[in-house]
Amino acid sequence: MSIPTRPRFRAFVGAALVFLLLSGADRASAHNTLESSVPSDGASLVAPAGEWLLDFASEVPLASASAEVVGSDGVRRSLAAPVHGIDTSVVRFTLPDDLVGSVTARWRLVSSDGHVISGRVGFTITAASATSAASSVTIPPGDTTLAPPVDTTLAPSVTGGDEPASPLPEPGRWFVRVGALLATLALGGLLFAEQSLAPGILAVARARTAVLAAAAAGAGAAGVQLLVFLGDVNGTSLLGGLGHLGDAFSLVPGSMMLLRTVIGIVMVRVLLDAARGRGTPFPTMPMFALFGMHLVTLAWTGHSRSQALPLVGIPVDVVHTAAAAVWLGGLAVVALLVVPSTDPEGSWTVYRRFGATARIAVPVIVVTGVVQSLRLHGGIGTLFTTGHGRLLLLKIAVVATMLKVADINRRRLLRPDPGDPRAAVRRRDLLVRASLTEAVTGGLVVAVTAALVVANPG
Repeated sequence: MSIPTRPRFRAFVGAALVFLLLSGADRASAHNTLESSVPSDGASLVAPAGEWLLDFASEVPLASASAEVVGSDGVRRSLAAPVHGIDTSVVRFTLPDDLVGSVTARWRLVSSDGHVISGRVGFTITAASATSAASSVTIPPGDTTLAPPVDTTLAPSVTGGDEPASPLPEPGRWFVRVGALLATLALGGLLFAEQSLAPGILAVARARTAVLAAAAAGAGAAGVQLLVFLGDVNGTSLLGGLGHLGDAFSLVPGSMMLLRTVIGIVMVRVLLDAARGRGTPFPTMPMFALFGMHLVTLAWTGHSRSQALPLVGIPVDVVHTAAAAVWLGGLAVVALLVVPSTDPEGSWTVYRRFGATARIAVPVIVVTGVVQSLRLHGGIGTLFTTGHGRLLLLKIAVVATMLKVADINRRRLLRPDPGDPRAAVRRRDLLVRASLTEAVTGGLVVAVTAALVVANPG
């Protein structure tokens, strides 16, 4: 039975495309930042502030917002769930009326691009009050947008500690992001090799195992990222996110991570079905369709939806990642799978094909990278003053180094060696070493990219 014509597969692709279109109907938000606070940082109040108003640069997903206050006695108390203020970028927290002295108020939320952000505001209250009526916060006249009264019961007091517990520490998150990126590049490189470099390579047992492992790793990484996201939103542990799977649909990043997990599972199923069907061709077109949707879900959970022109950022990010998969993933596939499976002359033919494609992929990577950089930074000034900008400069430097290494390797490979019958074998060995050297350098690009994903562009 031919996999491309299976009704269930076509139905899944159609449903996934509809889901992507509907998910994109919301307003794209930036990597959110706090614009102002009332009480403000450093303020001195003569009476308790009944409320704490936080005004952000863009919409705040209310379900993910949480806060706590630490009094002068060092006791930390969680605040009740907030409500929106005059619009969805303003968040109101109710403060306890017995606060006095030096107060540190901490907030934490997940912005609509899926990134966790947090901060703190310090202020001083010089007099206590029995009720919260004597609030120093002034509500604008005519503001009728207040939500119904909220349960202001505080969670039990906790002494000590600092920031809320994280479902996964940042080093662990970085490793998951690296794994997800490597799986994407490997999968793209394998599909590219099957389609353009060495048709039939995925009939080789090692290559089939590699593509299955890449699909499974992509699904697993997406599943872990989903649980981390749900843990961030709900303040739970990693496994605690399993109890909040329904919340994935409340924010676009969560729904995209869930869809990416499902796409990965469907990829694994398609590959297993193909492996059981002896003599059937590799399901190239279904895998390309699934891989394309995988790239879209990746773009929808990162900086491509941030800052200026998000409708440009998403397709540009898809093209950028696809070109990187052709270049970096293709390099690894050529060195580890294609060359060992062909004779020396055949290896050289494959390498020449790859070189022709790389001459297109690399300029595409550069141009799309420039577009994304201008979108996120608006110029070159913040490249030197923000963490995101400095990481981006590091990535550019590593890519430039990789291009120089590739040029040196290409010149060595093209060096004539007349009259030596072993020249083809030596050239094949040199080809493997050169490709692996470039692929390792590409791994550094992936490592920096994994850090860039969560850095604030500005």
